[in-house]
Amino acid sequence: MAGPKGRYGVLRGVLTGGGALLAGGLALGLASGSGLAAGAALAPPAVYPAETWQGKTIAVVRVLDKLDTHVEVLSVPVGGTAHYKNLEIGVARCLTRPPTLAPDAAAWLDLRDTHPDGVAFHGWMLAAEPGLGVFESPLYDVRMVRCEGQDTAPTPLPLAAPVVPVLPSGTPQAAPGDAPAPDGTQQLVAPPGMKPTPGTTQPAPAPSAAPVPSAPSSQVPLPAPVPFGDKGRTGGTEPKIGDTY
Repeated sequence: MAGPKGRYGVLRGVLTGGGALLAGGLALGLASGSGLAAGAALAPPAVYPAETWQGKTIAVVRVLDKLDTHVEVLSVPVGGTAHYKNLEIGVARCLTRPPTLAPDAAAWLDLRDTHPDGVAFHGWMLAAEPGLGVFESPLYDVRMVRCEGQDTAPTPLPLAAPVVPVLPSGTPQAAPGDAPAPDGTQQLVAPPGMKPTPGTTQPAPAPSAAPVPSAPSSQVPLPAPVPFGDKGRTGGTEPKIGDTY
């Protein structure tokens, strides 16, 4: 049986090994993620406007008898009438949302309780918002469930094909004659007659100053131009990020 020191050594080994595995997995994820950064552009999904509805030919309603808690689900065709005990259910319209919108259904119902002094209801009932249209009856509770059947008016127009956006290129283009080094830096080709030191990467040349026109022969030649950014230049200052030239 291992003592406290032995158990401590085993625990330290487990933690060290787990840390190595975590570091290796993180490095692998970063390496693989670098290839995913430059992905292809995707077109946005085509979606119908929020006020779009699709007509259907059958309305499905649920009726609850409050006296015996019996629930009946009825399928009523548009333009027809169904009966449940003393309740008449007429459907004038049934609309449902197209596939790209949140599911919902609405039906224009004509409800009438045939009991003496029975209540009636004429209006829209929505499946997702039953509180907007309530049949205030002491005997029955009616809820809109969904629309079924064949498509009918109104019918939404087909969705237009979305346009794939053009992403700006973030990869710098190599100048003609340049070759990328194995470490990703830019390898410049040496000018004729010059040989770079083997195994070294030539730095990019600094931007040359603008050429100065030659002075007339009757005047003293102008001095050599001061490199850009040198404080000896009249009015010259070191350029800063954000400055406009």
